[in-house]
Amino acid sequence: MAGPLTQLLIKTFSRGFFRVHSGMLLFLFVAVFSYCFFILTAGTITPEKALVFNIIFLLSFASAPIMMILVFTVWLIYTIKSWQYITTQLQADQHQFLFYSSTALSRTKQFKSWFMAQLFISIPLMVYGLFTIIAGIIYGHYLIPALIIIYLLILNAGSALIYLQLMNRMMRKEDSVILNKLTNTWKKPFSILFLYDIIHRKKLTYLITKVLCWAILSGVLLVFADVKNDLRTAGIAILGVTIAHTFLIYQGQRFEQTYLIFSKNLPYSRNRLYVQLVLLYFLLLLPEGTWLFIRFGPATAAGLFMLMLSVTLLFRSLLHWLGLQMNRYLPLVFGLFILFFWIIMFQWIWFLIPVNLLLSYVIFFRSYYR
Repeated sequence: MAGPLTQLLIKTFSRGFFRVHSGMLLFLFVAVFSYCFFILTAGTITPEKALVFNIIFLLSFASAPIMMILVFTVWLIYTIKSWQYITTQLQADQHQFLFYSSTALSRTKQFKSWFMAQLFISIPLMVYGLFTIIAGIIYGHYLIPALIIIYLLILNAGSALIYLQLMNRMMRKEDSVILNKLTNTWKKPFSILFLYDIIHRKKLTYLITKVLCWAILSGVLLVFADVKNDLRTAGIAILGVTIAHTFLIYQGQRFEQTYLIFSKNLPYSRNRLYVQLVLLYFLLLLPEGTWLFIRFGPATAAGLFMLMLSVTLLFRSLLHWLGLQMNRYLPLVFGLFILFFWIIMFQWIWFLIPVNLLLSYVIFFRSYYR
């Protein structure tokens, strides 16, 4: 039986998430499943054969790496959506008591409770994944079902760690953190202040993002081992890495709007501010860039890093245009992911770099003072 904290978290946050996002869930899951299993086919396909085609459709998710990447991207966006909802709810006055009551328990018990709460939120993903796993095992496809299980565990465990950090941040003394003491005497240029905010408050979020990026890079190359030298494979992995950074990109804009709103009155030109933005995300993406230079030749690695940087800058500039509206931002990011995915599949990968850089600059320049 679930403990009191687990029941409280599920009732307060998990069920609240479903209530707020019921429309999105109805479309994504009820409509999709209804289409896959209950729609009557037209044309020369008889209703008797419809089940066979629906099974083939479902099996494609258990055997086709491209479909797996698309589904994993949707799951990641869904999870990021839950992060945004719970983070917002934790800052509400009526939930402040949790900072003082739940932290009386050990971190292990807190982690288990948050893990169960996130697992409750992930029920639609698990149901979908269960159908795919069963279909994959029946027809002898084992790699992707195994990756589905590992991926769901990473998403839920990572989410629980993020919530655990948020809950305990107010209860610990930041001055006692060794890393913060080391950075107290460092110079803090205006252009990279968000990196210091990551060191001070978002270390776990950063670590989870980087682990997820490593899993995406390694997983894509593992699944596409027979075509690992195809640039399209690397391009798809780069898109996944950029999507994994979406939450940090959003937090960067939120940090600017919360703590640096005065900066719009500073005598900095928009060209200079854009260059500072490039520097910030160059440093943020440096670990993945290092991996690229180890894995590929200098020219190819530099091109792939520029692709990753350009897409990241575009996603960041969109927030200046949309504002902190996650309900509009995530669907747009997902739509761009699908568009970029097919552009890469048609081998126009290098075309994306100048287009994304130009779009990001134009959107930033026109929207910065909105």
